[in-house]
Amino acid sequence: MNPAPAVLARPAPDREAEPRWLTEVRLRASRRVLWLRHLWAGHHYEGEHVLGISHSEVDRTLTSETEAAEAEQAFYRSDKHAAAASAQIAALAERPEDARLEHLMVTLGLSRMDTALFALTAAAALDPAITRVFGYLLDVTEAADPTPSLAATLFELTGELPPGPDSALVRWLVAEPVVTGRDAFAWSTGWRADALLLRAIAGPAPGQESDAASRSAVLAKTDWSAGLTGRVVEPPAGPVLRPEALEEIVGFVQRLGSGGEAGLPIEIELAGAGGSGRTALAAQAAARLGSPLVAVDAAALANRADALAAATREVRRARLAGSVLAWEHAEALPAELWKAIPAAPLTFLSVETPLAGTAGAAGYRAVRRSVRCGPIGRPERLRLWSSLAATPAPTAVAEWALRPAEICVAAHVAHAGDREVDEVCRRLLMAGTPDLLSPLPLPFRWIDLVLSPGTAAHLRELEAQARDRGQVLDDWGFARLSSLGRGTTALFAGPSGTGKTMAAQVLARSLGLGLYRVDLAGVVSKYIGETEKHLRELFEACERAPVLLLFDEADALFGKRTQVSDAHDRYANIEIDYVLQRMEQFDGVAVLATNRKGDLDTAFVRRLKFIIDFAPPSAAERERLWRLALEGATDVEGKPLVAALDWASLARELDLTGAGIKSAAVAAAFLARTEGGPISERHVLAAARRELEKQGVVVRPGRLELR
Repeated sequence: MNPAPAVLARPAPDREAEPRWLTEVRLRASRRVLWLRHLWAGHHYEGEHVLGISHSEVDRTLTSETEAAEAEQAFYRSDKHAAAASAQIAALAERPEDARLEHLMVTLGLSRMDTALFALTAAAALDPAITRVFGYLLDVTEAADPTPSLAATLFELTGELPPGPDSALVRWLVAEPVVTGRDAFAWSTGWRADALLLRAIAGPAPGQESDAASRSAVLAKTDWSAGLTGRVVEPPAGPVLRPEALEEIVGFVQRLGSGGEAGLPIEIELAGAGGSGRTALAAQAAARLGSPLVAVDAAALANRADALAAATREVRRARLAGSVLAWEHAEALPAELWKAIPAAPLTFLSVETPLAGTAGAAGYRAVRRSVRCGPIGRPERLRLWSSLAATPAPTAVAEWALRPAEICVAAHVAHAGDREVDEVCRRLLMAGTPDLLSPLPLPFRWIDLVLSPGTAAHLRELEAQARDRGQVLDDWGFARLSSLGRGTTALFAGPSGTGKTMAAQVLARSLGLGLYRVDLAGVVSKYIGETEKHLRELFEACERAPVLLLFDEADALFGKRTQVSDAHDRYANIEIDYVLQRMEQFDGVAVLATNRKGDLDTAFVRRLKFIIDFAPPSAAERERLWRLALEGATDVEGKPLVAALDWASLARELDLTGAGIKSAAVAAAFLARTEGGPISERHVLAAARRELEKQGVVVRPGRLELR
């Protein structure tokens, strides 16, 4: 009589603590051990035990599979220990299958052979000592990984084929052969389980799990995410910023059903800039559809050597957990890799711009719907802020084109005050400012700006429109009449030195914006297409930034179109067309300054919202400029630096622009410092003479003399 194998003699309490499938592996292995010992113990020929290949072994090999199977089953009935093992196996069959293994099998579509082989590989991973038992059963001299042949024998799988490369076991990376090449899927090849699945299925058996509620509770507690980078994203507690898009997505999925059109999966493409709330929208939609959302960074995954395996495991996790998968930066996944990744019933794709491909096209893997996540308006920004902070929304939140993610960051410093919030928002928006921009200081205020009443009023109107566009366009609903951009564009035209740049500085300071001058030397390129590229980078970087863009000498960039005589002329006209289109769509504040208004493209000028002409100052305005420059100047001790001057005469006799007057005042100060006295009329006249000569004005002898 053969003794009971140790694996069969394991105490019953130990078997109760382990999953049902693992107990079944032990029982079937121990019963098979009894049968093999019975076979190997019987010698029907005298002296054959000394033979390398015995007569009995030859007989067994030549016996038909049917006869061998019948003999084995007869032994299981007649042998006491084998019959006891069979009874325990039958008793296990009366119990519900382990909820986790059954869920794995049903969800991933594993066949009976797939499931049996995975059970053996999982048993080998959880209890490495059992690989020696497998070696014994396979009649080899060392521990061995389980094979399809062993799975078919232990689980009595007649008529089954070994798993192939297209099997669910392989496709979902549940287990894999230990060798590659031609023999990878042979009957005798060893297999190993995916270690990342073991923790999910190896926990203690949580009772009989006989009712659906108990089994659901077990699955709800099962963590299928071991070793994966995807993160569960809860829908944000704040307001729904895109209710129309949310209803569109939910309705589309519900109409098609979870299987999609013609059984195809569903892909929802969310196209928008980073931080625009795409993942939050996906989480809200998934919650409405009754599923959690798992977000995966496709850009990080695409750079991995095992990108396909990692992506497949993420999809597997989503299926097993009943989650919806969101691929962030989905455009980073190469097309070939994307085609190789198994599809999920519902997937969200977060992209900057819509991906190539048409939903439902021949051979396409899913029904795809594209939803644009554009900028949110002022009301949405205010609602989001009120859900995050107890303080009123600062100017940066109310008026700047912040994205939801940026508002969430700014809300963390709300307790520090509006000034700190504004500074945080400014840094967020200016992070991508290109080298083509140069910051300008903002030392001047409205009181420092001397202009004609008409020009000043026009500038004030420009300031009001730039400041109040959020209220008028969003709160009052007039955005419906602004089909193109929401920005404010203006042309400052006039001779050099008439205050165009200074007006831009005053305007930027008054609006709380930074002032950046566009480096036209860097923008304009002799190479075909490069100018357009530079302009695109510039506009995209400043689209939402709290800046005022100043295009100085704009005629160099926005000049009239040329007659087409070669490819360069054709591209020059294309670039002008691009500038016209992009300026119309620009949502910021842009000022173009030129002293050659007639050289600008007329089609371009017509599309600007403001055209403000700057004329040389009148005598009264020149007097104000002289007084602002010199009157009341003192040194650090408070001592007056300017002697008595005839302001009216200076203004009447010296026909200088505002810039010329400032330059002459500085030069006069240096002359006075050299002589060690106050700034006198003599110093001013000498400095003015040099300033006029710099401008090409011939000063006749006696014209500028002391009175």
